[in-house]
Parts: sequence; C-alpha cells; structure tokens
Amino acid sequence: MKTRILLFLLLCLFAMGTVSCGLFVKELPNGKVPQPDFYDHFVEINGIKYHYTEYPGSGQSVFLLHGFASSTYTWEKTAPLLQAEGYHVWALDMKGFGWSDKPEDSDYTPQQLREEVNAWMDAMGLEKVVFVGNSLGGEIAWKMALEHPDKVKKLILIDAGGLMNEMPFPVRLAGLPGSATVARLFFGRWMIRDILNQVYFDPALITEEQIDAYYNRMRTQNAFYALTALGRSVATPPSEKYASRIPEIQVDTLIIWGREDAWISVKDGFKFKEALPKATLEVIPRCGHTPQEEKPEKTARLILEFLAEK
Repeated sequence: MKTRILLFLLLCLFAMGTVSCGLFVKELPNGKVPQPDFYDHFVEINGIKYHYTEYPGSGQSVFLLHGFASSTYTWEKTAPLLQAEGYHVWALDMKGFGWSDKPEDSDYTPQQLREEVNAWMDAMGLEKVVFVGNSLGGEIAWKMALEHPDKVKKLILIDAGGLMNEMPFPVRLAGLPGSATVARLFFGRWMIRDILNQVYFDPALITEEQIDAYYNRMRTQNAFYALTALGRSVATPPSEKYASRIPEIQVDTLIIWGREDAWISVKDGFKFKEALPKATLEVIPRCGHTPQEEKPEKTARLILEFLAEK
C-alpha cells in the first residue's frame, strides 16, 4: 500500500513538472452550468443547491444515479436512448458532485447522501420510479429499496457498490489524510485520464470531450474536499447491517456488470444475483466499471428489455 502511494506521489510530481500544476487551475463556481441546455435544472433543498437533468416523456419515470467522483454526465449517452422510447428520465448530481453545491464541513457519508436523494425525490414528487444506480449510486439504490420502498418500483444495479471487501485504490487514496491538498496541488487533465483508463476496458473509447467534462466538474469549488470526505467515510469494508437484509428486497431487479470491471469485481454481481429474490444478471463483455458510458447502446437495450417485461 505504501509503495503504491509513493508511486502515485512521484507520478504527481512528474506530472506537475511536465503537464500541469493544480495551483494554476481556475476554479469554477457551483450551482451554475457553464453551457446549460434544455435538460439542466437546479433546485434548492435545505440550503443545498442541487443540479439535475430531466428528459421529459409520457411514460414511467426512470431515475439515474451516478457513482463516486461522477455526475449526471455519466448518463448523457444513455438517457436520450431511454427517453426516445417514451420514458421520463431524471438524473441527479448528489451533494458534492457535478454542478451541485459542495459545502465544507458537511456530512458526505453514503447514509446522508441517501437521505438527501430521498429528499430530492420528495421535492420532485417522484415515487415508484425505476431506480438505476451505478457504483456508489447502485449502493444507494438498493439501500433506498430497503429504507424507502415507496420510492422504488423496479431496481437496476450497474456495477453496484455495497458488497466489496476492499475499496478501489482511488477511493482509498481519496480517504488518506491530506489527500485533498495533494490532489489540488497536482490536479490536471492527466489525473482524469488516468482514472478513466482504470474504469474503462478499452481506453481508445475515451475522448477529449469526456476528459474535459470530468475535469471541469472536478475544478468546482470544494470538489476535492467533498471527494475526500466521502473517501474517508467509505474507507472501511461495509458492515453486514444492510448486506444481510438484501433478500428483503422484493422488487424486480436487473443487475448489469462490465465483465472486466477493475474497480468492483464481477463476482459481486453474482453475489447480488444470489441475494436478491427477483434478480436477473447481465454481464457485458469487454466492458469496465461504467457500462452506461463505455457501452451505452448495449446498456440502454438491456434496460429497455427489462422494463418491457410485465
């Protein structure tokens, strides 16, 4: 572990000297989309300004929730494909992510984020949605099905968290003391590219536009504070408090997993399949941790087929 951290710091120093220096990265404000479009919206709840996207449709509401260090951007390839079939699609930037507020000294535990997601759904009048979550968002999704079953009609878990015994290395790194300061010092597009290389199976699919999208959201005010606060809160393996209750979830569930996921092993997909009473597992070959970005057409097709089932 110490060796990997040392190598990371050496890489940071190299990058600082050859690529970019985080000291000269201009921060962007929260609560504002630099180039908003028809789908971008904001709402203030309990003093926190949340960014969300809405793709209107006459059909069932489908709610998409991002993972660690991500945002509504992760769904931009998938959401329109669902909307095109008549679904009303929503996606949220949780507190601390994307264009939403990132207050200092706030609670960034998954439990708190889950209750804030619930409050946002109340504000939007959403209940009995098709709840889709990737990574951290997947963990929040299945725990919502336990704690707030009125909100979840069907459940879709995409490379979901909540069962792994060891956090992905970048998550553990984010939880180390002083990591926010270090990250700000050496932050640049190189860091975004490195993380995307980890979560993608095929790095050739990563675009400059994608790197810019993540980079711009990560240079909003207090972004690294929020990320490291969450990293500290999830640094230890999950307790059995919730995992042992997974069989209580009685809604129809689709599990989607990238076979080559380097952050959360596909073995966890099979664990979810065994634990959930009404679950189907679909494994996507040649795909990493974010199928909705790397294989959006395949991911959307699996979701649509699942939703078409009676």
